[in-house]
Amino acid sequence: MYNNPSNIGWGRAGSPLSHPIRPQYADGTSSAAFSHRPSARDISLSLFRDERPVPLSEKYTALLPYFLEFLNHDILQLRAACPPESVDISVSPGDPLYGNETSAEMPLDRAQYQHHSGVWADFPRQQINSVTSWIDASQVYGVSKGWTDILRSGSGGKLKTSGETESGSKNTAYPAFNKWGVPLDTNMKPHTCQYPDIKKQYLFGDTRSNFDPGVYSLHWLMFSEHNNIARNLSKRYPGMNDKWMFDKSRYLTIAKFQKITFDALETLLGPIPEYNSNYNPTLNPGINFLYAGAVQFFFLTMMPDLILTNNCTHQAPHLRLCNTMWDAQRTVAEAGGPEAVLAGLAHQKAAEIDNHFVSDIRSYFYGPRHWTRRDGVAMAIQRGRDLGVPPLNTVLQYYGQKPMTWDDWKSVLPHGAAVLKRLYGGDVNQVELFVGGMLLRGKDGGMSEIFKRIMRDQFVSLRDGDRFWYLNNYNGLGCTGDEIVEINYTTLRDILIKNKVPVPGGNVFSQDGIKSACDSNNLEPGPCEGGMMFHFDYNTAPYAIPILIPLFVLFTVFLAVVVNRIMWYRLRRRSKKDEERNSCEWGRVEELQSRYGDRVVSITLDSTAKTLICKAKGGQQKVIQWRKMTRVHVVSCTDCKVTLLICIPKDYDLLLRFSSADMRAQFTQALERFSEGCNVTTQSMQMDKKDVMRVAKTEAHRQELVDAFLSSVFSEMMTREKVEEDILVEEEEEEEEGVVEGPQRDPEATPRQVARRVSSPELPTTPHSLQRRKSKASGVERSVMECELTRDEFAAALGLRPQQEFVEKIFPMVDRDNNGTISYREFLNFMVVYSSGSFSNKLSLIFNMYDYDQSGSLSVAEVKSMIRSMLEIVSASIEQEELNQLIRSLFELEEFQAKTELTFEDFQAIMSRYESDISRAQIKGANGAGTGLRKTASCKSFTSLPLQNRGLEIKRYIENNRLQIFYSIMYFLAISFLFVERFITYSRYKFHTGYPQLLGYSLSFTRGSAAVMMFNFPIFLLLMCKNTLTHLRRTFLKRFIPIDSNRSAHVALGYITLIFIIIHVVGHGYNFYQVSTLSPDHLDCLMPKTWLSGTGEATITGLLFGTITGITGILLVVLLLIMIIFSTEYARHHVFQYFWRTHHLYPVVLLLMVLHGTARLLQEPTFQYYLIGPAIIFTLDKMLSVSRNKREIPLLQANILPSEVTNLVFKRPLDFHYMAGQYVRIALVNSGTGRDEYHPFTLTSAPHEDYLSVHIRTCKGWTKVLRDLVMKNQKTPEKNPNLYVDGPFGEAHQDYSNYEVVILVGGGIGVTPFASILKDLIHKSTSLRSNLTKVRKVYFLWSTRSQKQFEWLNDIIEKCEKEDKLDILDTHIFITRFYEKSDLRTTMLYICERQFQRMSNRSLFTGLKAVTHFGRPNFDGIFEHIRLSHADVKKFGVFVCGPPAMSDSVQFACSKVTGKQIFVAYSESF
Repeated sequence: MYNNPSNIGWGRAGSPLSHPIRPQYADGTSSAAFSHRPSARDISLSLFRDERPVPLSEKYTALLPYFLEFLNHDILQLRAACPPESVDISVSPGDPLYGNETSAEMPLDRAQYQHHSGVWADFPRQQINSVTSWIDASQVYGVSKGWTDILRSGSGGKLKTSGETESGSKNTAYPAFNKWGVPLDTNMKPHTCQYPDIKKQYLFGDTRSNFDPGVYSLHWLMFSEHNNIARNLSKRYPGMNDKWMFDKSRYLTIAKFQKITFDALETLLGPIPEYNSNYNPTLNPGINFLYAGAVQFFFLTMMPDLILTNNCTHQAPHLRLCNTMWDAQRTVAEAGGPEAVLAGLAHQKAAEIDNHFVSDIRSYFYGPRHWTRRDGVAMAIQRGRDLGVPPLNTVLQYYGQKPMTWDDWKSVLPHGAAVLKRLYGGDVNQVELFVGGMLLRGKDGGMSEIFKRIMRDQFVSLRDGDRFWYLNNYNGLGCTGDEIVEINYTTLRDILIKNKVPVPGGNVFSQDGIKSACDSNNLEPGPCEGGMMFHFDYNTAPYAIPILIPLFVLFTVFLAVVVNRIMWYRLRRRSKKDEERNSCEWGRVEELQSRYGDRVVSITLDSTAKTLICKAKGGQQKVIQWRKMTRVHVVSCTDCKVTLLICIPKDYDLLLRFSSADMRAQFTQALERFSEGCNVTTQSMQMDKKDVMRVAKTEAHRQELVDAFLSSVFSEMMTREKVEEDILVEEEEEEEEGVVEGPQRDPEATPRQVARRVSSPELPTTPHSLQRRKSKASGVERSVMECELTRDEFAAALGLRPQQEFVEKIFPMVDRDNNGTISYREFLNFMVVYSSGSFSNKLSLIFNMYDYDQSGSLSVAEVKSMIRSMLEIVSASIEQEELNQLIRSLFELEEFQAKTELTFEDFQAIMSRYESDISRAQIKGANGAGTGLRKTASCKSFTSLPLQNRGLEIKRYIENNRLQIFYSIMYFLAISFLFVERFITYSRYKFHTGYPQLLGYSLSFTRGSAAVMMFNFPIFLLLMCKNTLTHLRRTFLKRFIPIDSNRSAHVALGYITLIFIIIHVVGHGYNFYQVSTLSPDHLDCLMPKTWLSGTGEATITGLLFGTITGITGILLVVLLLIMIIFSTEYARHHVFQYFWRTHHLYPVVLLLMVLHGTARLLQEPTFQYYLIGPAIIFTLDKMLSVSRNKREIPLLQANILPSEVTNLVFKRPLDFHYMAGQYVRIALVNSGTGRDEYHPFTLTSAPHEDYLSVHIRTCKGWTKVLRDLVMKNQKTPEKNPNLYVDGPFGEAHQDYSNYEVVILVGGGIGVTPFASILKDLIHKSTSLRSNLTKVRKVYFLWSTRSQKQFEWLNDIIEKCEKEDKLDILDTHIFITRFYEKSDLRTTMLYICERQFQRMSNRSLFTGLKAVTHFGRPNFDGIFEHIRLSHADVKKFGVFVCGPPAMSDSVQFACSKVTGKQIFVAYSESF
């Protein structure tokens, strides 16, 4: 029911203030920044006083200002603007209270306004009144029907009462507690810097009921009066229902409040025009902006700083106003209840109406958490500017009063007019209404006449424009004449007495009925607690929660890894327990300055082998032959009692640090005994730490020296040819002079003597030539020249192990002086032989190495030893029968059939056919670099333009990946649009919501990242629709969709999502800080649809654990981090079951994503719109998989094959149709292992076969469990579990038949897809099925570490070779563990391989017709050869399955070779 049916918006909650006069703003429309006006704080300090004693009124009681404040709560509430705007009050550095604070402005929010106002000059800003403007006791019943319904008890027309008070005792005299969390104003209590808990507050109709003791007590009084009336009506009308009783009680209470209001106004203003019983519907009952911006604050000057309770006796408690703000309920309860407060106010003198304000108002008024004490007078002045209140003279003229001049001000303020003039720059027309109205005096010496006029007009309009005024005979409320008479005779004193409040007789607003009014100046008020300002404590513990949660997850995973490693090391130690007992071992010793830095090692003194072993973590160990030394220096550090230096001749020193001095002493004694047993003299010395570190030649120093040694050797070899030319020229000159004779050859020399000479050839050493070599060839430092390599260092330089037979044989030959080490000249001569020695010299060296008995011939056993030592180098092996067959083939050549031994001449004759290979051969170092750098005159070097090459590479890359590039561009454009759109929206276009003002750009980043994540998560589902993608592969859409990139896209999408998760979490971390510092008004602006119950403040813990958005956000971050952690390569290889299980949490993640936005904190939830389409597709795809993967398929055969491979053969369902190259997902049925996850494996059976098979390499986890299970059931295969099989699923390899020339590249176990393809291809290429495929040639390249790793596939390849009648298949196997063919050792094996192939038409290592290569494949050269061999083919299909490094190499080679002929690469990494 509307109050004014003709103007339904007048007076209602949310209506604008009335403007009888045009408001004045700095810009004419809305700005309150008046540059020519002084700071409101400066005005407050200059014109208004706050010192004690407070001037007290002799006319009014303290109840009057509190009732006026209570009245203002009924008719006016100006909430903070949304979006927030501020009219902060500038504070000068010399301010007596705030000058030392860091902030220069006292905060004040602008009032809420109509957003369409203040845009143009004809319609200036219109502020909004949040409550009804009528005198209708809205502070008792609420401003809305919903609020009123909460307050009603539902019985007898009464308001709800609390069953218990805060102390727990039964009490029905108070309202119900706010257990529903109705949004009350909960500003911070400035004296405690805490927010009150609104659920523990009594619920009235006013959000500000807890502001101060006077207002709170009057709320209680009107609440009690309503229930008293309701009880009386229940007795008078026992048959009436609750609604009638409540409405009647409410009307009578409002009527009494209206009558009492005008009693108070007449006490303050004097006579007010009587009500003529005529309602004026044309009168706007809105609140005048002059009243709201100035007059309403005048009561502040009447407030005393103390509230005296009861009868104002000195023994009664008194309340300091500044220590009760927003804590009235507690302080009133402690003071004896609202009865005691009201009784005290009725007996207490009010402060005088003047320019004096108590310090509680002028200096210690409440404020936000970052400025808890403000100036209430300055706030009143600034509020007038916010509302556009015109200056005093403008208002005086409007009301027909004489404007003020400076002379008038001098008469009013003899001592203050000059200050006033100075503040306003001499412009009397700039003096503001509140300032002038408070400084002027009325005719009675009290309130100024202009304030009286505005206030009188305001309340007369509220009365006459109210259709429901209790005296309106036509209000339709049905009051009887007796009730009207009773109301007219009701006073506030009557209501107080009825509610047992002891008050004096007469008008309780005046002191007429009081014999002796209480004087608050007689009491000491005590200090205002809480300080001037409270800098917000950011509550770092809860604030850290968003960061600590992901860190906790990472720490948990790290701890699990550490515990796992600790357990592994413990088991390892136990396994070596017996070995450690048999030796004198010193564990936990720290070796300083090793090549790996400072590290923990164990020192073992082996008396049996007479060696000192220094072993470090990871298996690195140093073995020092103690028996070969004569003297050892042991240096003890004097000022560092735990350090010991062991100086070892011709090797690096050991610099050790023990855990204690006692341990060092014990080790020193043990070392001396050990040396004595080895006949080694120990010389002990002592030095300080500085000298020890200076003389120590540690492993790090030794490594630097050895590196310089090797670099110098290789550098000198590069200039060897030039040096030799200079030497030859010099020798020719000297021979002509007869200085030197040439070297003489001994025709009777044995092969060993020849080999000895060629292994270390002597260069001419004349003084001139030696000087020439040093100056031109070497330039080596003396320390490098004097360095000698140990056996370990020599082996490491060749990339071998010291124990290998090749090292054992060649080391003594290089060590010419037999001193156990190799000098610079010896190593250089050795490398020279291998880099540029003749064919005969190299063969002589090899022959001599394996002529064990020095007989000058190689027996069968010695030839076998030679071949086996070469195989040992590359960890290869062949069967004994094959080795015997190879040896027989060597000895059964025509010229050697009758021999059982080979002389050097025989050995040279056999190898002569490979002379070119051996001549080019050299020794490869540990780093793979050859030591022989030969110059070839025919080779021309050139450099292409880098920019041109780069452009060509880019062009080829785009050609090979055009679909991926297109969709990547489209995707990044999409997420860029989503991010930018959300970012701009929340930075600019959400200005009316307050987001940009309150949270800045952090919210824009979080909303942008949220939009990207909402877009990404549904794409994850689409990429995992395996059945859908497999079906699309059979359609024409595969030409337009990069189906083969779904997994790489999934991974890339995961990384992108992780980046935006981090942005989202970090952004919200900052948002939490921002939100937790906001006032309740700002929170209401920021989240209008959300109320944070409790204190009403948004704490970090409340946001995280008190909202569904926070809880789901935490769970999402934790789950996503867990999923990402277990998605890493390490986790998938070592704990696949956790990867499997965590990735199956995606339904929970999607559900949490949907719930995350349901709280509507900032916007309506939208994720479901992104999700619904992909979710339907994914669900249908998953249903298809579920319908298949729960069928148990019997396992027909399980075999354990060589190279740790398990072969499973299982029944093929009748409806199972697949293509070669596709894969399935397999799980074990009731295996009892607890490992029920699915794993993908490529089918190795062909489509034409009536069974399905897979080959599984045993690594860790599930594959090991499977292998152990199969081995366990080898004797009882019927116990093998059945399988769940899901699939088939498509891969790029199935499209091989679309190309004429196919290149299959497999790495290790990655050959499995090609097993099925080879069988299918050969099957289709037979004469009857040749039309089923367009493939003309297949190049099968398999790169594997050793020949042992493909033994399980021999049968398949051999079968394909036999059935390949059309010579389609060309197989090449690369054994990567072998050195390249140019290496001398590999050359010997290569010779054996070729000899065996000529003899048996199969490989020595594989037993196949396929060509076996040693070393890694050179894809650039291979593809170039294939391109030239098929000049008529426009497009080649390259299918790769292997390690990522191999896939990258193939991709790069394809890009490099692609020109007019295109090489299209499809890769599958594992």
